[in-house]
Amino acid sequence: MLVIRETQMMAFEKAAIRNFENRMIEHLEEFFPRHCAILGSDQVRKVIRLGLERAEKYGLISERDVHLYVGLMFMLGSYFDCDLQLPWAAKILTDKYILDPNVRASRLYDRAMAYLNGSAGKDNQYLERALRKARELPVSALSRAGEDKQISFGDYMLKLLYSLFPEKYEAVGDPNVRQLVRQGYQSARGYNLSSDPGISTYICLMFMLGSSFDRDPQYPWAEAVLSNASLSDPARKGESLYKSAMAHLEKWLA
Repeated sequence: MLVIRETQMMAFEKAAIRNFENRMIEHLEEFFPRHCAILGSDQVRKVIRLGLERAEKYGLISERDVHLYVGLMFMLGSYFDCDLQLPWAAKILTDKYILDPNVRASRLYDRAMAYLNGSAGKDNQYLERALRKARELPVSALSRAGEDKQISFGDYMLKLLYSLFPEKYEAVGDPNVRQLVRQGYQSARGYNLSSDPGISTYICLMFMLGSSFDRDPQYPWAEAVLSNASLSDPARKGESLYKSAMAHLEKWLA
């Protein structure tokens, strides 16, 4: 009689997960080569593992559904399911009337593609233009100056985000962007970012990368800066976050 011990089962499960990860990496390298080249295989595996965990919460466990979910993570941010900018994602994922996981994944994917076509452009032309604008954005633009000193910080941020990426601003909607700015301000202060440039950088990254960019394994540099205890000075931390973001952007646009 064949007896399979618990340790053997665990080994089988680990091997199965590793094989799935390998297939997933091949898929991602084909469809998201820039992401994979920048992240490296070890970090891509971290994204995949997070995707497995989060997809399972919504009953998405087939290989096809997980492929769709992780692909959306690369396009929308790893925590797109709870992003303030994308309330439709959580609505679809938690809709109790969608009983079939395949239908749920398909509806999510179709809604995401409609959103991305409007915000990023069918060939990502809007996104690429916004990223190039961001690369040319001087640090001085992250602080109110001149006539802008007469308006509130929140209104200045809304103006800045619209100027950077108007297509995404319109696709997300003004109420959701306003909520993002409010939450971003509080979250930035929680990281001891207190100057206009530091808070502006933080909110811009939320807008561009996803509202949970600070814990997203696709952007490990952000968490490294924000959790760095040696960066106790708010101005230095804000400057370090800005420089790290610009370095990442250069890699993306190279």
